[in-house]
Amino acid sequence: LEGIPRLKKRVEQLKDADGKPPVFTWLLRVDEQVRRIHGDYAWVLNNHRSFLEDLERTGDELGWHPHFWRHDDASARWYQDAKDIAWQLDMLTRAHAAYMEVLPGRAKSVRMGWDYHNNDTLGKLDALGVAVDFSALPGISTMRKTPPQFPENLFDWYMTPRSVYRPSAADYRRAARGVESSLHLIEAPNTVSTSSLWGLISGLQLARKMKDMSHLARWAAKPTYWINITGKPKLFAPILGTLSAGLSKPKAS
Repeated sequence: LEGIPRLKKRVEQLKDADGKPPVFTWLLRVDEQVRRIHGDYAWVLNNHRSFLEDLERTGDELGWHPHFWRHDDASARWYQDAKDIAWQLDMLTRAHAAYMEVLPGRAKSVRMGWDYHNNDTLGKLDALGVAVDFSALPGISTMRKTPPQFPENLFDWYMTPRSVYRPSAADYRRAARGVESSLHLIEAPNTVSTSSLWGLISGLQLARKMKDMSHLARWAAKPTYWINITGKPKLFAPILGTLSAGLSKPKAS
């Protein structure tokens, strides 16, 4: 609660073409894991409601970031449930209802935990009135032929375009074709680099992590590197340092 106001104060010197400072979309965890740990899907909203509403008054948006974390009581482990679609849809319905009870009309923007989707989950978001989903990582897939017993970080956006599209009801990863119906929400893919060098490095890292060299061949055919500042802070530190230095300079009189 201290860092966010400091960040907003730090960047208020930046202005767009209309002279307005940056605004943010805050993606809030409202899901089964939060309910299991804190006893309430909307624990974050209920405990920080006034703070979140203050952010809204500055122009920020309150979005949603639900994970499909599920607890295995026998092993006392959390895992990503990427198989039980009925459970996924029920969890999204319950969590969204809890969100709306505390802060009605929000959660129009969504990014899924682990960037995971399937046709049914994206269709559920559409039915719940979500306007834009930006879970897509075009050109990247971490799906495995034989997932581990307690998987995490599974998703498939390999065939997805890098441009904004309305997803096909038949395949969430692309726009509708021919007579296929489209969802109402918009899919806004994350920014990725198509650098062959960085794509190769990314492919090697993923193939080693997943112990599946077939992923390296896919990366060679479609080089992709996800531009993730927080995931690779050392790579982006010089850029952020330059920005910070610029913001620290006193304004010319």
